[in-house]
This record gives sequence, structure tokens and C-alpha cells, in this order.
Amino acid sequence: MRSLLLFLALVGCNGGSTSSTTPPPAGGGAPVPAAAAPKGGEVPSVVATWEGGSIAYAEFSKEMAPKMARLEADYLTQRYDAETGALEEKINTAIIEAEVKARGMADKDALLKAEVEAKAGDPTEAEIQDAYNQLSRRLGGKPLEEVRDRVVQMVKQKKGGERYQTYIDELRTKYKVNVALPYPDLPRIPVSADDDPSMGSATAKVTIIQFAEYQCPYCGRAQEVMERVLKEYEGNVRFVFRDYPLGFHDRAIPAAVAANCAGKQADEKYWKFHGVLMANQRALQDADLEAAATTSGVDMAAWNECRKDPAMEAEIRKDMADGEEAGVSGTPAFFINGVFLSGAQPFEKFKAIIDRELGKG
Repeated sequence: MRSLLLFLALVGCNGGSTSSTTPPPAGGGAPVPAAAAPKGGEVPSVVATWEGGSIAYAEFSKEMAPKMARLEADYLTQRYDAETGALEEKINTAIIEAEVKARGMADKDALLKAEVEAKAGDPTEAEIQDAYNQLSRRLGGKPLEEVRDRVVQMVKQKKGGERYQTYIDELRTKYKVNVALPYPDLPRIPVSADDDPSMGSATAKVTIIQFAEYQCPYCGRAQEVMERVLKEYEGNVRFVFRDYPLGFHDRAIPAAVAANCAGKQADEKYWKFHGVLMANQRALQDADLEAAATTSGVDMAAWNECRKDPAMEAEIRKDMADGEEAGVSGTPAFFINGVFLSGAQPFEKFKAIIDRELGKG
């Protein structure tokens, strides 16, 4: 169940691949080290020649460095996820067997029937109706009574999965499970915070730079995780939001301009406007943006005038260019002290990296 939840979380809006060679990020920061030469033999200093010119390996590898850093980070992260998944399965099997023995039960099936199946309970009518409302499109719009058995079974599976995870957490606490598998030391890609909106202390040990947009549903999902991160790491994390509207979302740029124009008046108005848009990502037409501006308490005349300024869209496109240079190709994308994290990841992923940065991991 945990693996399924993680799989569902690791998604984002894909803007297509970036170019095959990515120049070093602009806007300050130390350059990314050149990519290491491939193993298996010496690489000549000059790797291509033609009449009148040549290409040195050092020149080529320097241009490829950001992309290679991402590939290395992807490999290390996927390896860690695979190791973590295998370790958790072994832990869960061990503590369930220990509990079966401690309670003198016949086998693990008897234990799980008593602690998961029995305690998950049958679906209530409210739960069935809520699930049907969410799934009605997938169910072809058929009336509830026609698909009731299917909906009930889906609710039972969901409740059973949630109860199983809760019970595993209870057993982990009882048996004082401690996991010492270290999070990998991932390569870092320097990304400038520029002058974009931020929350948190300027002297925080950890800076999270997010590239995202208002029309991508996964960015809205990630917003909830960011709120938890800022709450649990108050004083230790600074959060910076940079715009990365995707080409196939026609309202993403107008929404970003509207939010930034609110921010021209006051930081708190920007974040209030930002929150309204993230919570209502299907409501981004001009009338919706005007309603959000009113809710955020902006000076409407100044706000409307700001939206006409070409410099506002130019600033957004600068964010996009910086994101592309750092290897961003979809949203949301995060750089945690330069460590790249892609997609609407669960809180635990951020916690693992942040704790390492704070010397706790």
C-alpha cells in the first residue's frame, strides 16, 4: 500500500524534454562540476575533429554537467527508493511475526483479520456516497444503485489499506523500529532565488526553490506539502516560488502575472492571492482573477494597470529560462539547497533531504 501511495504521489505536469545539452544556470551560484569521464578506459582530451576544428572532452562535459547531475540524482534516488521499499517489507514481516508470536495467534492472517479487517469496519453510507461522487465519471455516470457493489468494494479496499498502514505504524512504535539507512548525498545544481517571492527566514539553513504554475493540479497538491514543511521546520526553511507556466496551459501566464502584480503591492497580498489560485486551479479566467484580487485586498486600479505592463510577463519568462537551464522540464520542480526533487512528492521525501541538510539524517 505504501508503495502504491508513493507511486501515485510521484507525478507532475510534464512540459516536454529540455535540450540535450544544458548550459550552467544563470543568476549566481557556484558552477556545476564537469561531468566525470565514463569508466572503462581513458578518454582522449580531444573527442571530435574535423577540418578546421575540434571539440575537447572538457568542453563537452562542462556543457553536459547539469544534465549529468540530474541523471545521477535520479539513479541515486531510485536506488534509495528500491532499497527503502525492500527494507520496509522485511521490517513489516518481522514485526508482524513478532506480534503473532507475542499474542499466541495461529498465523499472520489471524492477526491481520483481527487488527485490520475487523477494525477497518464496513463502509458507511456517507463514505459510499462520497466515493461515488469522486468516481462517477470513471463509472460512466451510471446511477449509484447500479454500481453500488463496485463502489462498496473500492471503499473497503481503501479503508483496509489505511487501517493496515495505521496498524503497521502502531507496531513500529511498539517494537521501537529504527531505520538507519542513510539518504544519499545527491549532486547539487545551483539555482538562483532571483528576486522572487519567498517565505521564511533569509538566514535559514535550507532554501527550497520551487518552479511551478497555477494551472497544474500537481502543483496544487504540492502546495499542501510545502505548508507542512514550513510549519514543521519553522525558522530552518526558506521557501521561494518561481513561475514556470507550461505552454499547454493557456491560463498559466495570466494567472502568474496577476499574482505577481498583487505582490507588487505587498508580500502578504501576493501569498494570499497565491493561496487562492492554488486552491482553485480551474478558476483562472479574468473574472476569477479579479475575484481573487478582491479577496486578497489589492488596490484594483493599480493591479489592473500592472497587468498591462510587458515587464511582468518578461519576468515570468526569465523564471522559465532559469528553470530550463537548471534542467526543469515539468512542474512542480524543487531544488532543496540545490538538490533536485521532481513532482508532487510526499512530505517524507522533503523530510529526508531537509534532515540531512540540518545534520539530522
